[in-house]
Amino acid sequence: MKNKTILITGAAGYIGGTFCYEALKIGYKVVGLDNFSNSNMKYINYMKQNFGDKFIFLEKDLRENNLHQARELKNNIDCVFHFAALKSVPESEENAELYYRNNVGGTENLIELMNSLSIRKLIFSSSAAVYGNQKTQPIKETASLDPKSVYAKTKKMSEGLIDEAVKKHNLCAVSLRYFNPLGSHKDKIITDNVQNESGNIMAMILRVALGLNKQLNIYGDDYPTKDGTGERDYIHINDLVAGHFKAYEKLNSVSKHEIYNLGTGDSISVLNLIKVFEKINNIKIPYKIANRRKGDLARCFADSSKANNQLNWKAVYTLENMCKDAWTVLENEVN
Repeated sequence: MKNKTILITGAAGYIGGTFCYEALKIGYKVVGLDNFSNSNMKYINYMKQNFGDKFIFLEKDLRENNLHQARELKNNIDCVFHFAALKSVPESEENAELYYRNNVGGTENLIELMNSLSIRKLIFSSSAAVYGNQKTQPIKETASLDPKSVYAKTKKMSEGLIDEAVKKHNLCAVSLRYFNPLGSHKDKIITDNVQNESGNIMAMILRVALGLNKQLNIYGDDYPTKDGTGERDYIHINDLVAGHFKAYEKLNSVSKHEIYNLGTGDSISVLNLIKVFEKINNIKIPYKIANRRKGDLARCFADSSKANNQLNWKAVYTLENMCKDAWTVLENEVN
């Protein structure tokens, strides 16, 4: 399959960019697309310089209605990997219209683009946030969806659009419900986005480690968890990327919309994450307890047995790996 051409939306972002880099590295031809609303041009420049004619890039917004006219998309694309989305839970609560327009509207336009170009394979970057608060943990794909944040609702709605496209347009699709990606690729090319102060927990820890913030805000210590702080299933970005390649292989035998969780099955509290980061990197992370944020959940961790069995995929990196790799790629900036 490595002689195939794939389209990657969100190709300049943390997750999409890491996948794009690995796809190019192992021999795929890639058409990348990004509007740089929450990503970095330097990663695209690196890939242009190092992968020559294997990499074509379009600075485009998925909400544009004339994408199908781009000559760069006339490349006999075999599959679309859809990473492009805004992903901050608190920001989504403050600007719901933007999130619906970008995440849902962008997915709708992408499906129309795929139909116009006769592309029949899609792998969608979904989220475990669609589950909301679940009494039964770890969470299976069969759990009833109960998204709490606007961000989570946009992911659920996007999955619904894909369901419809599978029925109407003979689309073969896999949605991967991520839990919480951390770490960085071993080649130290792409990092988490530490410039955005509404980023994920590791990005906020890294901001403190880099001296950009004086302390970390922990939003709530009164959840019904082991230590009162929220618990999540953290997964190494390398494991996540590997899951996408396994899903791509699976598409050859998929004739509907399949859903898979990608997680480790371990429930790690925010305080525990901080302690491991401090120990493995020998860096102190001061923190303070703040009020809970709207849309945040107490606990969310994965039952990934379906992906283990059907995709022959399993998370292999540890929390220590995630914390070490997340910092190693950035530590030269303070040395």
